[in-house]
Amino acid sequence: MKYTPFCSVDIAFGSMRTLKDLIEDKKEKKKTAVICDRMTADIWEITPLIEKGVEEGRLAWLDKCPSNPTQREVAAALGAVGDLEPESIIAIGGGSSIDIGKAVSAFYYMFPGHRATEEMITDVLKSGSYKEPHRFIDITAVPSTAGTGSEVTQFATIWDVGNKAKYSIDTPFNYAKKAYMIPELTLSLPERLTLSTGLDALSHAMEAFWAKPSTYLVKDVALRAIDMIMTYLPKLLNNPGSLELRTAMTRAALLSGMAFARTRTTACHSIGYPITMMYGVEHGFACALTLDAVSKINREKTELSDMLFETLEKHGGLRKWLDDVCRGIVTLRLKDFGIPEAGIDEIVSGTFTKGRMDNNPVDITPEQVKEILLSIYEYSPETGKEAA
Repeated sequence: MKYTPFCSVDIAFGSMRTLKDLIEDKKEKKKTAVICDRMTADIWEITPLIEKGVEEGRLAWLDKCPSNPTQREVAAALGAVGDLEPESIIAIGGGSSIDIGKAVSAFYYMFPGHRATEEMITDVLKSGSYKEPHRFIDITAVPSTAGTGSEVTQFATIWDVGNKAKYSIDTPFNYAKKAYMIPELTLSLPERLTLSTGLDALSHAMEAFWAKPSTYLVKDVALRAIDMIMTYLPKLLNNPGSLELRTAMTRAALLSGMAFARTRTTACHSIGYPITMMYGVEHGFACALTLDAVSKINREKTELSDMLFETLEKHGGLRKWLDDVCRGIVTLRLKDFGIPEAGIDEIVSGTFTKGRMDNNPVDITPEQVKEILLSIYEYSPETGKEAA
């Protein structure tokens, strides 16, 4: 029997000193590509350490890491690494930074001169040729948000906004070798980002619970993550400077990542992708928009669903909890994100992502997707319910 570990990533919790020691690398002095947005590096006061490493010729620094990276950002990342031929990658930041790190790991040794055009990258993403045996670069992931779980998954998302498409880099060679969880890094997150990444983690955990490949162990881990997020995220938003609460959310997001790493996501993510691509809605919000509706559709076809709904009811029910936790920051309705009702049909047409929608325990039709989207179009304060 082939044994697959539940999580193959070496995980450690650390402090800012841990991060600085990682960058300085006084013992091994490996050639390393550092992926970290410059503004973020300035906030954490690690810019001088990175620049010193660049001057010494042992580091290359990609200092621009926009959200939802496209082929353009991947090409720029390969160019920034240049001819260093790194032995390792340190990806510091949110899921997008870690995704770029995974792309560099997968693609750097595939292309002549370690550089590629956007078209070359698109061809590789479409063909999946990166999965063929070749050299990958070891990744050390240092997440700065409590949400994406990218530090413990083999997936990376690359967006093609022009063609309204989304590609996944999906290979076990892209697991990080190490992940350092440093809750201090999340202290600087603004309120809206704290919320959206927390809801992304909730979506990952819930979708892992009901995904077709889910197991009892996955459900146990996912359920713990769900309970922790629903407990600690509201408290954190009321007390964002609490390192204790930041640590709790970091732990919850890590568990969520470990759960969906075994299952992949389902309908909520599949519906959320075009909402992000077409209207720029943050990924966590785009996925959370449909969580309540999809959970109800999936209930009868999800093993141990009573355990899930008992946990949700413990926190007042999912719909009420979502509205309460978002209050004063965003309203989880399409209209409030600037999405016109006339745009729903186009969202529906872009919804059916292979490997995500068909990973849902219930086959959801385009008509059902439209019905879900209409039900969350706007909010009625008088009734506290959705109004189509």
